[in-house]
Amino acid sequence: MSLSSEQYAVAMADLRRGIGQRQLGPAIQQFLGRLDVGKAGIQQWIQSAEELLRGNLAVPAGLVLEAGLNRWASSTTLRYLYGVALRLSGHVREAEQMFREVIAAEPSHADAPLALAFMLREQGRLAAASETVLALWRRHPRTRMGDMRTLRFLQECQRHAEAEEISQDILDANPRDAELLAVTGEISLVLGRFGSARRRLRLAAELDPRQAAAWLRLAHTHKFTRTDDPDLALLEQAQTRDDLGEAAALCAAFGLAKVHDDLGDRPRAAQLLRKANADSRAAFPWDLRGWQRFVEMQQRTRVPLPLPVDERVVPVFVVGLPRSGTTLVASQLAKHPDVRNRSELNWIAALAAQLGPEPTSGALATAAHLYRSQLRQDDAPARCYVDKNPLNFRHLGLIAAMFPNARIIHCRRDLRDTALSLWSQHFAHDDMNWAYDFGDIGDYARGYQSLMDHWRKVLPVRVLELDYESLVANTAADLKRLFTFLGLPPLPAADKSAVDKPAAEKPADKTAEKSVEKAPRNAAAPRDAIATASVWQARQNVYASSVGRWKAYAPLLPEMEKLGIKG
Repeated sequence: MSLSSEQYAVAMADLRRGIGQRQLGPAIQQFLGRLDVGKAGIQQWIQSAEELLRGNLAVPAGLVLEAGLNRWASSTTLRYLYGVALRLSGHVREAEQMFREVIAAEPSHADAPLALAFMLREQGRLAAASETVLALWRRHPRTRMGDMRTLRFLQECQRHAEAEEISQDILDANPRDAELLAVTGEISLVLGRFGSARRRLRLAAELDPRQAAAWLRLAHTHKFTRTDDPDLALLEQAQTRDDLGEAAALCAAFGLAKVHDDLGDRPRAAQLLRKANADSRAAFPWDLRGWQRFVEMQQRTRVPLPLPVDERVVPVFVVGLPRSGTTLVASQLAKHPDVRNRSELNWIAALAAQLGPEPTSGALATAAHLYRSQLRQDDAPARCYVDKNPLNFRHLGLIAAMFPNARIIHCRRDLRDTALSLWSQHFAHDDMNWAYDFGDIGDYARGYQSLMDHWRKVLPVRVLELDYESLVANTAADLKRLFTFLGLPPLPAADKSAVDKPAAEKPADKTAEKSVEKAPRNAAAPRDAIATASVWQARQNVYASSVGRWKAYAPLLPEMEKLGIKG
């Protein structure tokens, strides 16, 4: 890593040229003068490198740091900053090595493990990233900020089981921290630990009524069967409080509506939902014309030429309108040993926005590599990887170009059932602002139908149409059809019983703890993460009672009658 006098002179010339393109002030120029005559101390080297990095001058910063390490080879601060410069310059292997050297030399260094973890996550190495953050959490003195940062990072890496393992230790140190209770309650809920989730979320709402998500999540910890349920009383009380704030009030209202639906009190549920949806629509307006322009643009844009096929990975995209059965399909597919369910990834829309309508083949290849790494990750390999983000239907042309061997599973459902399910949920995401009004749902569905009709005509990849009503009535047969479509052998005999007999109705409510300890044979495993609004339903037997559910609400919500198309 040492520099000869000639290399040093070249480095200084390159450094001056790079800095000359940016106006970083006289301090850096003065530093360069001192650097030339060897008078700058290590702190000035560090400060100057940091300023170069803040100015997005990674290459000049790397030159400064490389020269500095020639003088102070043992400085972990210079090594850490050099790792940052290498990462920003795209030299990720060298950056990883540098970060690991810093951690080995100075185990108490906090920044290097975090930088390494974020870099690993960008590469799709989520297991390694999570291990790095957990090691930092265990090694360093505990702080509330560190606890929250660790939990959030593990959530983002979909390592909910690892987050759950440390959650009780965190709560033991912060037993009445409402935000930590809400976060750990959500983690328990995602894992199907309904009893733990219920206790944590209830206490979070009691301690701090402005913990918006806690109200909504609490309603989804169990199926309500008794009018004297204490959680029902708490949610009813929330309707009379004036200290919740807008977000928490909306979540509590949607949660209470879910409770009354469970109890069969549909008039009260519909009344609550009408107001909650009207308030949501006012707070989160939807741009119909913008949606129509997007659909028209997609229909005018030519599908890019496909990239070469990478046979090592078969991406599987489960698409359709939200609440059309995508979670059910993904959870059933995940029963196969050659399938990994990555839940709902948000990469496709982000890549589409970055690439634009006419990406170059090079940009397309880079995007495909990035996305493939997020699918593949660093756990046990599989043949097929599932992304069940339903809104990926918007970008099937891009998907077909990046992955010519992709498999598209298009979930369809009676739009009236889909609309009722949508209208019963609080999404709080700009992509879902159309879900708070039946007229908006119909307009969005028309654009969706038009776009799907277009994709059927132009896509060079295979698409399988799957009706929700068929899946719940003929689960084993449809699952066999799905595996055949994916080029996979049937399930091993030992696993077939998990999908043979769908239940006619939702199972009767059990205690929240028993619902995990004695889970139905074809329910998701307790430690499998399900982070969608279907978290409770997805852990029960496949049931058919949601088919035609809209009819029970038809007298109360006559506007649903106009939505009689498959969506």
